[in-house]
Amino acid sequence: MASTFFLHSQHDHSQPVPGTVPLTPQAAILPPLIYYFALILLPPFPGQVNNHVISIFRSLLGVAASILFFRLPLTYHLPFSVGLTYQLALVGLYGGCRCLDVFFISPYLFHHIPRRVKYHHEPRAEPPSRRRSRTLSNSYFSLHFLQPREAAITETATTDKGYPESWPDRASWALELELSMRGAGFTWTSTDVRHTKQAWTPSVGDRIHSILLHVLPALGVSVAVIRSIYAHHLQQTPQQRQQQEKQPSFDDLPFPLQITLTAALGAVLMTAFSLGHSVFAVALAPLKPHPLSYFPPLYTTRVYAVTSVRGFWAYGWHRLFSRLFLVYGVWPGEWLERTLTGKGPGEAADVGKVVGGFVSSAAVHSFAAWTVVGGRVGDALGEARFFTGCGVAVVAEEVVKRVVLRRRRRRRRRGGEDKGGDGGLEEWCDGWVGRAWWVAVLLYNGRHFARGWVQAGLVREMAGL
Repeated sequence: MASTFFLHSQHDHSQPVPGTVPLTPQAAILPPLIYYFALILLPPFPGQVNNHVISIFRSLLGVAASILFFRLPLTYHLPFSVGLTYQLALVGLYGGCRCLDVFFISPYLFHHIPRRVKYHHEPRAEPPSRRRSRTLSNSYFSLHFLQPREAAITETATTDKGYPESWPDRASWALELELSMRGAGFTWTSTDVRHTKQAWTPSVGDRIHSILLHVLPALGVSVAVIRSIYAHHLQQTPQQRQQQEKQPSFDDLPFPLQITLTAALGAVLMTAFSLGHSVFAVALAPLKPHPLSYFPPLYTTRVYAVTSVRGFWAYGWHRLFSRLFLVYGVWPGEWLERTLTGKGPGEAADVGKVVGGFVSSAAVHSFAAWTVVGGRVGDALGEARFFTGCGVAVVAEEVVKRVVLRRRRRRRRRGGEDKGGDGGLEEWCDGWVGRAWWVAVLLYNGRHFARGWVQAGLVREMAGL
């Protein structure tokens, strides 16, 4: 039965880039292995060791790893899974960009080699009312689906003064850095990953409770919705196949069903990320206090606390690709804005930051889509349209916010209530308007994502049909 499904999936629904071949074990193992060996040589060697020779050898390994990572989605695909082929593209692009960053951009342009960061947790006393409030606020509606039962903690971080010297320590350091996608545990962490030192640490029991009672039910309901919509509205009937009619497309769905399917796909992504994060956290918990067991919250803001599109992407979504978007999107965007406007290095460049971040995200996800729609560029632009729409929305909402605050400030000044600053300018409806706005933007623009996934066969694979 399984082999029949795989064959059926491969020949009828998989649309790999022409010329690519099934992924081989050697092709999958070599890029991360070479990357790991190069990382072992990244920290400076002490004493009389010739760091220049080691640097040349390390650079050669870094170039080789980069090429092999970039080559993965251009040469290979997973014939039995559209989703894994999509993930292969993300891994290849992310891995290649990461190698260029760690071995060339950071050390040569910024003279920075990441240092290890060690986190220390101390219990924090809280009054009973605060504990109850915190427990309720991190309940089912938390984006991370975790409900804390342990005492609150204060987290402090200590950066190593030096680099690992012994080979065992280098091997451990390299493994930690290779596995740390968003830089947690190193000085690569972007500034907005960790929003507060006041936190709580979910135990293994908390995470298992979350998986069984929150994540899996939410994931199951979302998949059931996807399966129902696909089976009743997008799947070809035997009669349609016999008459060789065109398979129904996403645009054939009524608008309410398009929104429902988009919401269900987003929920699957969110719950799947949370499930994977919690499973790895549980599996590696016995390694405490080793850094590999450190899994800070994947999502840091409750879904109903988000009141803007910018707030969702900055605080409500995961930050796994934050370093990639920072180096290849945010920094170039800020540099371009300052160059075009004449701003100084210390001046804010928010437009360039937003545009650069979303452009880099659009490029990464559109490339992944390109690998599952047969290499057709036009069919892979849904992700680009989605992130472009989000970027425009972020800029627009910031403009509207400034205009509204300026008017309210003038009104308050006319009433003789001006005390300076923006304090007290918020009104009761702001939060509700902001929530409706960001949900509408993500669902409306998310249809571009859903359309491409339906066309690629990814939605059918998620539905198990």
